Amino acid sequence: MLSDKSRPVIQATLPVVGAHIKDIAQCFYRQLFTTHPELLDGTFNRGNQADGTQQLALAGSVAAFATALVNTPDHLPENLLARIAQKHASLGIQPEQYQIVHDNLMSAIAEVLGDAVTPDIAAAWDEVYWLMAYTLIHVERGLYSARGVRPQTIWRQWEVEKKIQETDDVVTFVVKRIDDHLVKPSLPGQYITVQVHLPNGTRQPRQYSLSRADQ
Repeated sequence: MLSDKSRPVIQATLPVVGAHIKDIAQCFYRQLFTTHPELLDGTFNRGNQADGTQQLALAGSVAAFATALVNTPDHLPENLLARIAQKHASLGIQPEQYQIVHDNLMSAIAEVLGDAVTPDIAAAWDEVYWLMAYTLIHVERGLYSARGVRPQTIWRQWEVEKKIQETDDVVTFVVKRIDDHLVKPSLPGQYITVQVHLPNGTRQPRQYSLSRADQ
């Protein structure tokens, strides 16, 4: 819950930040990948970066969380937070990476809004960020624990056994495990993250829907 000091500041600045959130997101990712190029290896979908989908996702989630803190503090957007946490857990996001995001996001806000960002405004949005970050870290810790993994150990090797062209734009890959770890049955709507190696040696993640996972 927002502090009494930060609530009116966020309420007053939400329209301004909302109007510039796309520019802030673009500036954020530019700075992030300049200072931490290693995050392009296995963490971010480059296609979503290129078409702006990732930027819009960040903008929407931050704005939605801040709006909920102001308007419905007792009912935070749990579905939104759950989706973000699931995506983060599927990529092995670690708690310490939230500090990296924080530093670059705050820097982007200051760059885009300039002198309009007073110390009180910066402190209020800093509070919003960490409220959201700590919530996600807590949820993600539970997801890792439920599967008995750590962020560094979520990946497994699989072998592609068959490729089935279902339609012109739908393909099914049948894969089999090559280790002795069992596979739990999949749930409706569940997906997995696949990493493939690019020619330059980096890895690119993609999420795929599961149609069956029971052996």
